[in-house]
Amino acid sequence: MYDLFSDFFDSFDLFPVYREDGRCPSCGRTYYEFQKSGKFGCGKCYEAFENPVRATLKQIQKSTTHTGKIPSKQSAQLAKARRIKELKQQLAASVEKEDYETAARLHKEIKGLEG
Repeated sequence: MYDLFSDFFDSFDLFPVYREDGRCPSCGRTYYEFQKSGKFGCGKCYEAFENPVRATLKQIQKSTTHTGKIPSKQSAQLAKARRIKELKQQLAASVEKEDYETAARLHKEIKGLEG
């Protein structure tokens, strides 16, 4: 069977081969084995090999955070929803710090975005 990911990783000579002795505590798979097959052994591999995975992803794409694709008709609406969520998190942090001036400004900005 054709293995897309192993061919994909083989095509990048600029990635250092990560040959750490560590293994996933759950399945025992190494990061080197992942590089060869393109597959992790279990869900815990993502935590066990977080640093080399992040380094590889930063070389492949601009961010290590998955944001998904946004349909062009909904991009403004989704961007607005993300901004509101971000502001609400900042508002909660400001209230927790008892920074009421910042909290009031953030509250006003949220209300303006919500309509």
